[in-house]
Amino acid sequence: MTQNIPRTHSLDVSDFNPSEMYFLLRDSILPRPIAWVSTINRDGVSNIAPYSFFNVCCPSPPVMGFSCGPRGDNHQDGTRREKDTLINIKDNRQFVVNLSPECLMDEMVASAADLPHGQSEFDFAHIQQVPSTRVKPPRVALTPVAFECELLDILDLGANHWVMGKVVHLHIMESVYRGEREGKRHRVDLLESEATRPVGRLGRAFYSRIREIETHMRRDGPN
Repeated sequence: MTQNIPRTHSLDVSDFNPSEMYFLLRDSILPRPIAWVSTINRDGVSNIAPYSFFNVCCPSPPVMGFSCGPRGDNHQDGTRREKDTLINIKDNRQFVVNLSPECLMDEMVASAADLPHGQSEFDFAHIQQVPSTRVKPPRVALTPVAFECELLDILDLGANHWVMGKVVHLHIMESVYRGEREGKRHRVDLLESEATRPVGRLGRAFYSRIREIETHMRRDGPN
């Protein structure tokens, strides 16, 4: 069956300035998972901020990565001031990736505030923190899963830095832990309760909640 092919705007990358490309990527790669990254500075002040250019890089060894842009997300500012998150990770080579559950959406959004250097977003957004096990930065007490990470590498990608961390320890909330299932241990289910479902980032100030879940069985491979 032949379908009408829609007309497109075919554009060369050189036609975009940095801010225009940022907005195009932000508004078209949807929805994006959110890494709620906690760090700690040299003075012991904790920091936390959300990053939606984020994903899993590898399961073995377990590696996660996120893109940290310049302070203020001004991609045309030649000074490119580094965010506290990146400064802290460079200093102590550790961080925690906390999932961003629906029950903490307001606190997660509030933690994106551009606070003065050294001021804690945990305190500003009233986020309860608890100590981690293997790393110095604290983790979010009410996140369903927290991944303690040691820095693997930082790639300089123009205005942004791609930060990769090797997971060395993790914490799973008892309410989402399912134990063994189909011969695999330590399974989790974040979807059963709406409160623990991760939220997604869209364009501008828009976010998504998981509400409609469909099952489509694959002919080959795991289901």
